[in-house]
Amino acid sequence: MRIHLISPTHYLRDGSLHKTTRYWTSGITLPYLKALTPPPNQVTFTDELMADLDLERVEREADVVGLTAMGPQIRRAYDLADHFRARGKQVVLGGTWVSLVPEESLRHADAVVAGEAEYVWQDVLADLAAGRSRGIYRAARWHDLANLPAIDWWSLPLLKADAFRASWLYRQYFFWPVFFSRGCPHPCEYCAVQTYYNRSFRTRPVDDVLEDVRHLRALGARRLLFLDDNPIAHPEEAKELFRRLIACRMQWVSQATINVARDPELLDLVARSGARVLSIGFESLSEESLASVAKSFNRPSRFKEDIEKLRARGIQVIALIMVGLDGDTPETFAATLRWLEENKIAFLKLFTPAPYPGTKFHADMLAAGRLLDDDWGHYDYGSPVVRPLHMTAEQMLDGFRYVYSGFYSVRSMLRRFVPPPRKNLLETLAMVIANTKVNGYLRRNPTAWGTIS
Repeated sequence: MRIHLISPTHYLRDGSLHKTTRYWTSGITLPYLKALTPPPNQVTFTDELMADLDLERVEREADVVGLTAMGPQIRRAYDLADHFRARGKQVVLGGTWVSLVPEESLRHADAVVAGEAEYVWQDVLADLAAGRSRGIYRAARWHDLANLPAIDWWSLPLLKADAFRASWLYRQYFFWPVFFSRGCPHPCEYCAVQTYYNRSFRTRPVDDVLEDVRHLRALGARRLLFLDDNPIAHPEEAKELFRRLIACRMQWVSQATINVARDPELLDLVARSGARVLSIGFESLSEESLASVAKSFNRPSRFKEDIEKLRARGIQVIALIMVGLDGDTPETFAATLRWLEENKIAFLKLFTPAPYPGTKFHADMLAAGRLLDDDWGHYDYGSPVVRPLHMTAEQMLDGFRYVYSGFYSVRSMLRRFVPPPRKNLLETLAMVIANTKVNGYLRRNPTAWGTIS
């Protein structure tokens, strides 16, 4: 069969498609599914974030269309699925969102992969080739992550291969994606990841991860993104990885919980193995807000000390903050901006609450009658889809914009980057440039979609 895989983009409020001409990293789902696909099947793919989807070509050439989506992409994914099914194509849907609402998703597809693909993808394709489908395919167990099929790194959909070969600046800009783990054991009630994985957590064999790193280094890569949601969830296994990664002489960025700063040995290995930037889900400065979503382990009273430890090791901090949680008031926004500046946070990703279906957070908000919008395309972390407890939705959005515009103002940049940290000055310069670009983007697009990445 001829299979075309699609990672859709999302709609903007005017109905147009969100597009970009370049991106600093790439997902691996599409080339990984291609590597999982048995011969003689033929696989092509499109990531709509940068590439235009050739509908007529897919209609003409593909027997099966596979779509993977999460968050606001899901509305576009459902539209494309309906489009191709109406034209006689067999459609498969997968991904985090689809896995949390498989029955709803099956209304738009011939087959749904709920959960991981490794143990079911070949069955899905065999059934479709035979003209049948079981509907929802769910593996009976999690994969142990050993001996995964190798992907074609040059086929990463958001990589500009020619630019990487020719331009030093692009080689500094692009971070090659790898992963060490899947899942997260923490109980955060808003999080689709822990819901999807039932709070399970697994790591790949360190030898397998290092083989990927050595392969990428041979291609000329020196900068990596760990795609993991929480690579330090099992600290001893993470220490083994970072201890052995030191010899590879790479630079890397990742998400992590704030616990990375609270284990001295782990932090030392993280820094020595090449960590340059960590995205950390602080979520809120309010104990009440954190308790409302089961993330009390964060302990805001320790944030200042934690950030100082990270910055002392030359690691820049990207803060992930949610506004509008149950402990927040209209006064929260000014306090949040002040905290971000005092702690010299390098970059900010701000979110309004967006409860994914299937999470406890969504069930609680639905039961309380606090969901304001059931259009999944608006679950973009920058729209008011939940009614806040201590303010109006309009006040929440006003505060959201106040923090974003204040943080990326020239005044705030001077406060946060002067004087610069003594280590990894090149990374600090990159962060200054990124802040400047966001400043210009927000001035041109004052109602920009919330999550800036």
